[in-house]
Amino acid sequence: MNDNDVNGDDARAQAAHWYARLQTLPVSTQTLKEFFAWRRMAGNRDAFIAVDRVYNQAGSLADRPAILAATEQAMNRPAHPSGNRAVTVGTLAAAAVAILVVGVTLVAELPAGGDRYATRIGEQRKLMLADGSRVMLDTDTAMMVKFVNGARRVWLEHGQAYFTVAHDAARPFTVDAGSARVLATGTQFDVHRDGGMVDVTLVEGGVHISADDRPVTQLHAGQALTLNGGRVGPIKAVDTALTTAWTRGRIVLDGMTLQDAITAVNRYVDTPVRLDAPGFADARISGTVDTCDARSFTAAVTAVLPLKSQTESDGSISLRQ
Repeated sequence: MNDNDVNGDDARAQAAHWYARLQTLPVSTQTLKEFFAWRRMAGNRDAFIAVDRVYNQAGSLADRPAILAATEQAMNRPAHPSGNRAVTVGTLAAAAVAILVVGVTLVAELPAGGDRYATRIGEQRKLMLADGSRVMLDTDTAMMVKFVNGARRVWLEHGQAYFTVAHDAARPFTVDAGSARVLATGTQFDVHRDGGMVDVTLVEGGVHISADDRPVTQLHAGQALTLNGGRVGPIKAVDTALTTAWTRGRIVLDGMTLQDAITAVNRYVDTPVRLDAPGFADARISGTVDTCDARSFTAAVTAVLPLKSQTESDGSISLRQ
């Protein structure tokens, strides 16, 4: 059948078809392009979301072979003449409800269920997920995890996380961060979400990245990509040891501006560092400091720039001339 030839009531049945098709791995780039093209057509996105909602409410029916057999029979049944169209649509709609319980959901909304993990400012946390994958959460991070049937899904609400994904080609591992999606089967990568800006750094393996339901690119080890709303930056070669230094409790200030360095340090402290000398905001500094050690940072800054630090009554530190 033509996956893009969808209108009216057929959209929901086509959504069920896509659930089944996307579960068959490996999923090619061409298949993803066809899916995203279908989903952009009028009515299809809503149909997919509706199927996803029923999926979340219905739970797993994978152990009910009678339902799955009926579903397969319905989807393989040839179309009836136009006079029996209502029966055909009704049958396919029923098939949609059955298929969605064993499919792969690609809607980036937060799930109805799942496990939520979070860290406070200055806290880092290591997790072992049910499939053996490991995740390290950075400061002030929150994410939701939901493993259902053939899908391993993570929603990064905000913050930064380093993923070491257990290889399982039969169950894709996806991380949704706003409009961005990272798809992997077994690899190591870092995702940082700050509002609408998402940075993805690939350390090992390969990942597919999409944005706003559009396939963007595939990253290779040692590459990074920034997505900001609907804008996609260029792929950059990076030193992953530096970009993932936070997993070892370090912040690398490799030629950063002073203002950007202060922003990086402030992610880990409740009482921030403030720059009261705006003329030095673009001054470049280098070096490494421990996370959660603002005082060592300000001591290093005042050693190389004509600034002095002052601790305020609220515990914050001001840098001024």
